[in-house]
Amino acid sequence: MTSKFLVVLKPEIVAHRVLAQVALSELRKNGIEIEEMRQLRITNSLAKSLYKQHEGKFFYDRLVRHISSGDVIAMRVNGNARKCIGSSRLWPRIDPSDQPIRQKFALSDVRNVAHASDEDAAMEELELFRLA
Repeated sequence: MTSKFLVVLKPEIVAHRVLAQVALSELRKNGIEIEEMRQLRITNSLAKSLYKQHEGKFFYDRLVRHISSGDVIAMRVNGNARKCIGSSRLWPRIDPSDQPIRQKFALSDVRNVAHASDEDAAMEELELFRLA
């Protein structure tokens, strides 16, 4: 079981520094330790590698195009941030009191604030970003 994960704040939140700071604060408040963080622009090639499990799905091109459309903040974190970030399926919300980061700030299913690796992909994704 790994405790190191990749979290990427996507262009729509990085473009708004105050919201990016709120998202980082939410991660920390939920016990997620940010070990390394860098701001960068994801290349098309890196985006395709990151989302290769979705290749062939109707939303794949939108994912790749969006995450490479502006600066992101890539982080190696200690702790699984997926619960704090929330589901990529924004609607319907099962529990209205549940307010993970995506529920607060997402604009759509693709412009959904963040990417967080799952346990199976964590090491591979960290290596893609040279954060392993």
